[in-house]
Amino acid sequence: MTTPPPRGEPAKGGNEIGGRKKKGRLTGWFTSVSGVFASIATVVAAAASVLAAHQTARVDQLTIVVRQQQQQIAKSQQTASKTGPGATVPSGASGGASSPGSTYLSALQPTVDIGDSDTGSQIMSARSYADSVTFECIPADGAGQPAEAFDVAGHSLFTAVVGIPDDTNDVTSVNETVVFANQSGTALMSPVTVSLGHPATVRLNISGVTQLAITCTGINTQSQQVDNGNPVTLGNAQISS
Repeated sequence: MTTPPPRGEPAKGGNEIGGRKKKGRLTGWFTSVSGVFASIATVVAAAASVLAAHQTARVDQLTIVVRQQQQQIAKSQQTASKTGPGATVPSGASGGASSPGSTYLSALQPTVDIGDSDTGSQIMSARSYADSVTFECIPADGAGQPAEAFDVAGHSLFTAVVGIPDDTNDVTSVNETVVFANQSGTALMSPVTVSLGHPATVRLNISGVTQLAITCTGINTQSQQVDNGNPVTLGNAQISS
């Protein structure tokens, strides 16, 4: 016969059962919390993976853009190097339109043409000048008429590369002195002297000038004798406002 526990004292079997229930509840709570943390970790990992993939895609896009920009810059540099000041214009090409507000002298009819001018591409010092005016290097005639004259009224600037065409024969010892004057015969600048392979750039103020008169004198530097009649070229000559 089992002796009951004293009054007021719980049975030992009841304590053990209650303890197991509490442990079970604690274990379940920890399991639930662990599951929540595991779920959060999974979500965070997934979000990080998505973010990393987005960043990678963004970097790839930026890399493509940078490469495209580099290719465009390289192409622009190659184009600039081909069309720079020393570029050769293909034979027969016009050289393009003149600058805004400008007119090529080759597009004008001369008002005086004693030098029998011709227009078209000329090469001087291995450079091509597509819109050029070429005429005989001769001084003013007995009546004071220049070799060439052009109507430039209303314009303020004249630019040209003055020289002797590279294909001219028997001029290796010839210097040509070119004078630019107004309608009254007054020189607008100091004379310009050129020779084969040595052209000169001219930039001339023609404000108030109605007729741009051009004369030329050739001298053989070996004999010191006059040597006229050889060609002289105004390469890409332009007048502008």
